[in-house]
Amino acid sequence: MSRLPKSSKSLLEKAQDSALQAVSTYNDPRSVFRAGNFTVLMTIAWTSLIHAYFEKNSTNYFYKKPSGRYEYIDGDKVTWDLSTSLKKVFQDNDPIRKNIELFIKLRNKVEHRNLPALDQFILGECQALVINFESWLVGEFGKDKSIIDTMFIPIQLSSSRRSLPKSKLENNVIDFVKDYRNILSAEVVNSQKYEFKAFFVPKIGNHRSSSDIAIEFVKYDEDNPTEMEKYDKAIVAIKEKMIPVANADRFKPAKVLDYYNSRTQKQKNMAWHTSMWQKYQVRPRTGMPNKLNCKTDYCIYDSPHSDYVYTEKWIDFLVEKEA
Repeated sequence: MSRLPKSSKSLLEKAQDSALQAVSTYNDPRSVFRAGNFTVLMTIAWTSLIHAYFEKNSTNYFYKKPSGRYEYIDGDKVTWDLSTSLKKVFQDNDPIRKNIELFIKLRNKVEHRNLPALDQFILGECQALVINFESWLVGEFGKDKSIIDTMFIPIQLSSSRRSLPKSKLENNVIDFVKDYRNILSAEVVNSQKYEFKAFFVPKIGNHRSSSDIAIEFVKYDEDNPTEMEKYDKAIVAIKEKMIPVANADRFKPAKVLDYYNSRTQKQKNMAWHTSMWQKYQVRPRTGMPNKLNCKTDYCIYDSPHSDYVYTEKWIDFLVEKEA
């Protein structure tokens, strides 16, 4: 690979350092601001990495005014932010882009808050964010720029974290992540590039060589049918294969009415149900631009079908309040 321009090299070093700091913070058992620090540092890392790519390819990545002149802050040209930069590099429905965009949105929510319950909830997205960074870094700048040799699997004190009570703010942010996942296509949500998912299976064998390592990652290629078949067989061997059913615990309005009428011995109609979700403001009114502004305990926007589905908790609520 040809020698990098000085400006690109400097940005690349900043990207590498920020990513390593992010991983270090996330894996530090003393960290009490894990998700926040990780999110801020990884958004810096990705911004610097893509800007280094622009510098390498002599791409003009500075904002301009309508007059065509550059925008300046304190004498420096204003560079594209991460959201704008992503649009120049990744297609709209690319799982890598959707993964990064989640953390851009989260950054504003967690930057000045301590939300420990969020750590475990977004672990898969965090892992994918780092793996995507490493893959894109190597793909664009070469294997010699890899940071993976400095990373290790963290030692765990238990197989899972304790379930701690969540604050109202933590629940709100977790609901935000759920809503974000809900608007993504199934192809994106199921991609390892959006959320990394793995089984850790003990390595069993009677013969161990001195070169064996205790934990190793096997390359996962979603585009290789033969390899995918092997993974499917392995997963079945680990546990009974579970087939996810979309919206399995969600109900359309007609079904909500069926359950409500059955439990209360009343005969409410669709107009009544509409008046109820309007009364308790559980979802936006028809035609409102922000379709995701729901009370997710009661209602969720179903993007593939462009309608709303309701929870069992909503049925319980109606029975309690309106019976």
